[in-house]
Amino acid sequence: MKHVLRLGTLTAVGALALTGCGNDGNGNGAESAEGLEICYVAAAESHAYASPANAAFQEAAEEHGVHVTLLSQEFDAQTGTDQLRTCIGRNPDGIVLWPLDPQAYIPGLVEAQDADIPVVLINSPMDEDAEGLYTSFTGPDTYEQGVMAAEVMHEELGGEGQIVIIAGQAGNGTTIGRTDGFNNMLEELGSEIEVLQTVNADFDQQRALELSRDLISRHGDALDGVYANDDTMARGFVDAWTESGRELDDMPAIVGINGQQDAFAGIEEGYYTATIVQSPEEDGRLALETIVSAATGEEVDTRIPIPLTVVTQENVADEEPAF
Repeated sequence: MKHVLRLGTLTAVGALALTGCGNDGNGNGAESAEGLEICYVAAAESHAYASPANAAFQEAAEEHGVHVTLLSQEFDAQTGTDQLRTCIGRNPDGIVLWPLDPQAYIPGLVEAQDADIPVVLINSPMDEDAEGLYTSFTGPDTYEQGVMAAEVMHEELGGEGQIVIIAGQAGNGTTIGRTDGFNNMLEELGSEIEVLQTVNADFDQQRALELSRDLISRHGDALDGVYANDDTMARGFVDAWTESGRELDDMPAIVGINGQQDAFAGIEEGYYTATIVQSPEEDGRLALETIVSAATGEEVDTRIPIPLTVVTQENVADEEPAF
């Protein structure tokens, strides 16, 4: 595998992969989208990443003259499967689904396909069993994020040491991708880094704080590194570390994902190793533009990624936080 440089960006075709975004060839894309009804099953309404993604989705919808019905799962896949069926019952022009589980939505996707309603998945992948049941998946390559995080950790620790992983929700597609990519890349690198423990903090800062207290109690100063599936959970570890009376200067190497402002601040201050930037605004906007294209009969790619950038002390001054 070609290694990603610490300062590298995973280039994405993004909106360029859309063949017109609802454009009829005469520059009338916005008119052709006018009045479309889109049902959006979001991950949550109030969340550090989901909220700006939802806002960007709504803003792009307004620009296109599209009406959006937004339903929020509040990070509960069972709620989401019910809401997907609610969307289908409304017979919209298109559905956007933020999957919280790789398989739970498959029966609903079958129903949407039978009803001839295009579906775009946003942000989180689903299992191969779901392929062919949705029109496109837009968002970050979560496996590649794990790969990039492993490369940074391997380089930072010189290929050896003891770390813990603070993962997201068990069974969640993003969690699986970011964790598997990390572990598999360490193996491919021949790294001697040992993962002492993996815990699921559900992408929640308070939950990460509570679990980190136990991790620090168990492993304490033996910890050389922490890989968190997002910066929110990494912040929970940082809080637990300082709460224990330890100094920021003694912090294990920390690698997170999302490119949040506090991660940038930590990198600038020297106690946070790296974050991988993905923009929630790009995530939300790309999903809306893709479903508009699909709903207006345009051909779209089945996979449309957003850019990823590794940020460390070497380039933090040149990059912008995602949120």
